[in-house]
Amino acid sequence: MKTQRHRLLAGALAATLALTAAACGGDDDDTSTSAPAEATATTAAGGATSAPEGTEAPAAPTAEGTTPDGTAPAGSDPATTEAEAMPDAVFGGEIKLEDADYGDPQYGGTLRLLLRLDVDAFDPHISTDTTGVVVGALTYEGLVENVRGEIKPALAESWEISDDQLTYTFTLGEATFHSGRAVTSEDVLFSLNRVMDPATASPNMNSYSAIESIEAPDEKTVVITLSRPHAPMLFLLSALSSSVIDSEALAAGGVVAVPSGGTGPFMLTEHNVGRDIKLVKHENYRVEGFPYLDGIDITWNPDDNARAAAIRSGSVDVLFRPSPEFIQSMKEDPALKWYGGSGSLSLHLLLNAARPPFDDVRVRQAVFYALDRQVLLDVANNGLGLPLNGGYLPPDRMGGLTEPVYGAPDIEKAKALLAEAGYPDGFDAELTVIGTSAFQVRQAEVEQQQLAEIGINVTIVPVEAQVSRDITSSGDFDM
Repeated sequence: MKTQRHRLLAGALAATLALTAAACGGDDDDTSTSAPAEATATTAAGGATSAPEGTEAPAAPTAEGTTPDGTAPAGSDPATTEAEAMPDAVFGGEIKLEDADYGDPQYGGTLRLLLRLDVDAFDPHISTDTTGVVVGALTYEGLVENVRGEIKPALAESWEISDDQLTYTFTLGEATFHSGRAVTSEDVLFSLNRVMDPATASPNMNSYSAIESIEAPDEKTVVITLSRPHAPMLFLLSALSSSVIDSEALAAGGVVAVPSGGTGPFMLTEHNVGRDIKLVKHENYRVEGFPYLDGIDITWNPDDNARAAAIRSGSVDVLFRPSPEFIQSMKEDPALKWYGGSGSLSLHLLLNAARPPFDDVRVRQAVFYALDRQVLLDVANNGLGLPLNGGYLPPDRMGGLTEPVYGAPDIEKAKALLAEAGYPDGFDAELTVIGTSAFQVRQAEVEQQQLAEIGINVTIVPVEAQVSRDITSSGDFDM
């Protein structure tokens, strides 16, 4: 048995959840945001809220808190990507995933997984949408992997770090791409250079800024030299964006062609746009005896009622992140097994600090003082999760604030700050949300109501997920 993650990946219903959470958490993508949440393995749900940054952030968006309706990877936009949850098994009571009794693993079968939306991008170097991250975590691997916060070998069987923390030397194990070609150090060199290339337009490109050079002195050795010590380097290399891809497959047909260009336990065989994605087991997977499953069929449906009906009827095996209003009844359903736990991301309200009136820190502070984070959480996510005290990290994570920056709403102080900034009567602003995300829409409606109390008249603008990402990247938005 290699690791608990491999065991889940091979057979248990929680396999997809565990893999996805690991992939997201490793990214910087993040330095990805985290907050307590609920998830399921007959379904998986995120729920976390985040409090605002109280610091000056000129000419860049600033983030303010909510809960996750979706997932993201490091460097990706927390306001537009979906946040997955790290699973802990629940079946008639709370138990930890590693303590759950799955019985003896069985080979064979196809897992039917239900998500919310079709994939935006299969390319692991640019993917930030939930479905892309789920598929990427099952089909791609990097030098190392993040197993519940601990870095483990993946394509690299071992590594050494120099005393000055500037040189990382990796020794590759035996692995083959889905095409059957053996992985070499040149593939690692190609992949990491590709994600750092501005032409790739990876949302995580800046996370690699500490890398000065990458060398492949022989087929099994990779040497990464840093310009400065970078503590999260190994975690960065466990991110989905650090996946090693088959350069020959990429040149022949791109990452969406069959076979997919990864080394993971499953490989892409079909993508029927708007209908389904089919994965089959990688027969030559580097970990002997894995995976157990013959394949995974992925479908999607943004209708929360239809998603709940699908898992209850048994037409799917795993429902990923159900709508919060169904969570309690699902946890009480004896026919379902539930996996829930701490979320890997939080969703934030972004204020465009490069555009008036949000270029004034007093205006941003007024917004933060006016919002009631607990009400946002209660209405948008059925109270599942908890408000963050500031920034991206929950209080139980290293670096997370244990005391709130803003705390309870202070309407009078918010009004005074607006008046001081020259907006005594408030102003009009637009709030762009992903229209298919019931969570974002519910939260936006609460924010609209709360900000009206200090004279800010918010117009909610629902758009498609990709449009939201494009708008955020371009900087052409108010909130």
